[in-house]
Amino acid sequence: MTKQKSLKKNAILNVIRSIMNLLYPLITFPYTSRILMPDGIGKVRFAQSIVHYFMLIAGLGIVAYAIREAAQLRDDQQKLNKFCKEIFLINILSTLAALTLFVITILTIPRFKSMTALLLICGLSIVFEVFSMNWLFTAMEEFSYITIRSIIFQIISLILLFVMVKTKEDVLQYAFLSTIASGGSSICNFIYKRKFISFEVHEQLNFRKHLKSVFTFFAMALIVNIYTVFDTSMLGFLSTETQVGYYSAATKLNKLVLSVVTAACAVVLPRFSSLILKDKDEFMKLFYKTISFVLMISIPSMAGLTLLTPQIIFLFCGELYMPACSTMRIMNPIILIIGLSSIIGSQFFVSIKKEKYTVLAVGIGAAVNFTMNLFLIPRHGAFGAGISTLCAESMVTLTELILVRKMISLKFILKDFIQYVTATIIMSATVLLIKYFLTNRNTILWVGILSGATIYILILVLMKNKLAMNAVKLISSKTNAWKHRKIKK
Repeated sequence: MTKQKSLKKNAILNVIRSIMNLLYPLITFPYTSRILMPDGIGKVRFAQSIVHYFMLIAGLGIVAYAIREAAQLRDDQQKLNKFCKEIFLINILSTLAALTLFVITILTIPRFKSMTALLLICGLSIVFEVFSMNWLFTAMEEFSYITIRSIIFQIISLILLFVMVKTKEDVLQYAFLSTIASGGSSICNFIYKRKFISFEVHEQLNFRKHLKSVFTFFAMALIVNIYTVFDTSMLGFLSTETQVGYYSAATKLNKLVLSVVTAACAVVLPRFSSLILKDKDEFMKLFYKTISFVLMISIPSMAGLTLLTPQIIFLFCGELYMPACSTMRIMNPIILIIGLSSIIGSQFFVSIKKEKYTVLAVGIGAAVNFTMNLFLIPRHGAFGAGISTLCAESMVTLTELILVRKMISLKFILKDFIQYVTATIIMSATVLLIKYFLTNRNTILWVGILSGATIYILILVLMKNKLAMNAVKLISSKTNAWKHRKIKK
C-alpha cells in the first residue's frame, strides 16, 4: 500500500516549486525582454502558441484523467502498471498524429514559412512531452522529486541563457533553451518512473475503456486553450508581433502570480479523487479550505498588482514595455477568477466525475473569447485581447458557480472572505500612501510589496483568521526547532 503523503508538505513543496517558477522568469524575463525587445519576445511567444495546439493534440486530455485514475489505483501495483502502460501507448499514438499535423501545417501555411526554424525548435516540446509522465508523479504525490528536478533544470537553463542569449538576433537560442529545459525534465521523469511502475505487463491491454473519458478531457482542454492561448495566436495573425510582446509582458506577470495561487491547490486533485470514495465529509472540508486559501492569496495579489503595475512593468520589462500597463491592469482580476475556476472546474468537478460541467463552462468562455477577439484585437491590439480574456474567464467562473450552487454552501467561507477583503482594503490604503510620499519607481515597488504583505498578514492574524494563524504557527514551530537544533550542536 502506498504511504499517505502529508498534504501540507505537498502543498508547501508545490508552492516552493511555483515560487521558483516565479523567480526564474523574474530573473530571466527582465534580461531577455531587454535583449530581444518586444518584437523578439513576440516572435517566440507566437511560435510557442502555435506549437501549444499540437501539444494539446498530443496530450489528448490524458493528464487530468490519468491523475484521477492513477490516484485511485496507486494501492494496487498490478492494476497501476497496466493502466500506465495503456495510457502511455495511447499518448504515443496521439503524439505521432500531432507531429504529422504539425509538419503539414508548417509546409502549407504561408505565414509560417519565414519562421520554420523557430517553429521546429519549439516543436521539440511535442516529442519531449510524451515522455514526461508528470501525471504519474502527481498521482503518486511525489512533489519532493518534482520540486528538486525543476529547480536543477532551472539553474542549468539560467546559466545557459546568459551564455547563449546576448543580442537581439539570438531568438532561436532563446527558444531552444526554453524547449530543452522541459526536455531534460521529461527524460529524467521517464527514467525515474521505474521506481513506481513497470511496463512489463503480461495481461491483455484494454485501450477502449479509456477513450471516452480521455476525449471528454481533451474536449475540455481544447476549449480552455481556445481562450488561454488563442488570444496570443490571434494577436500574431490580426495584429503585430510587437503587440504580442506587450501582451506577453502583461500576461507573464499576472500569470506568474496566478501560478503560485493555484500551486498548492494542484496537489489536492489526487487527494480529492481518493477522498470522494472514502470520506465525503473530509472531501468537503478540504474543498472549503482550498477555496479559502485561493481567496486569501488571490484577493491581495490582484489589488497589489493593480496598484503597482507601472513599477512592475518598468522594473521587469523596461521602458519599451510601458504600453503593456493598461493590458496588465485589465487582466489582473483573472488571478481571483481563474483561481476559483481552477478549484471548482479542474478539481471539484473532475473528482466527482462531472467534468462535463467544466466542458460546458469553458465552451461558453471560448465562444465569448473568440467572438470578442475578432472585434477587439484589430482595433485595440493587446488591450483588446486582455478585455476578451477577462470577459471569457468571468463567464467560465460564473457558469461553474451556477452549476455547483446546489452541491456546496459558500456560507462556510463567508467569514474568511470578509476578512480577506477587509485586510486587502487596509493593505491597499498603505500602498497608496507609499506611492504618494515616494517618487522612485523601484523604491515604491519594494517598499509597497513588503509593507503591504506585512500589513495584510498582521490584519489577518489580529482577526484570528485560521489559515493565517496556522501559517504563523508553522513558521514559529520550524524556527524554534531550528534554534533548538543549533543550541544542541
